[in-house]
Amino acid sequence: MAEHAVVTVGELDAGLVMTPERYDPRRRRAGGGPSLRDVAVAVSEPVSSRTAHADRSYLVLDTSDAREGVVLTRKPPVPGAEIGSGKKRVQAGDVIVSRLRPYLRQVALVDAGLAADGVEIVCSTEFFVLRGLDEASIAFLVPVLLSAAAQEVLGAAQEGGHHPRFNLATLEAVGLPADALARRDELSREVERAVGQARAAELTLRALVGELDRGEAAG
Repeated sequence: MAEHAVVTVGELDAGLVMTPERYDPRRRRAGGGPSLRDVAVAVSEPVSSRTAHADRSYLVLDTSDAREGVVLTRKPPVPGAEIGSGKKRVQAGDVIVSRLRPYLRQVALVDAGLAADGVEIVCSTEFFVLRGLDEASIAFLVPVLLSAAAQEVLGAAQEGGHHPRFNLATLEAVGLPADALARRDELSREVERAVGQARAAELTLRALVGELDRGEAAG
């Protein structure tokens, strides 16, 4: 059955936005209880080629590098001068969420194993970077944001035909299931363990490929 919403002029968003997607009933289904903004905040620490440290290396994450909870990329770190356009600084423990095409499920936990030897991590400005309000892990937000309920809200909130995106207000309002909150620490540990296993598998496979490449070059 089709859904519809009746919105008065006084209920229109600032600027009298008339975009139908803005008032889709499904995107407003997130309210009622605790929401994402109660446990995390979106941070934006800009960095670019002009502001990067010349003596440091940077791993640059694009939206295609994050999917289904994990960051997987073969790109090597680059000098600060090669970062290019503006990026956002990221740190281990953050959860990154692409605002572009939410159906691609580009949500991931940034794990400590992603970068080593002093490499800094930066990401595309298409990502929202979520950081916990306190020292407790927010890794549990990964399965929450990949769940059917949250995906329905984010999908309904996307605006634009060519490059559909959802806004920060929608993400912050995503509801947190009572079960997820009750099991927050347990879920966070499970997510961290799973991402750690994925990172170990990636590094093992990369090493095996490297062995074969070196063998072929020597032969």
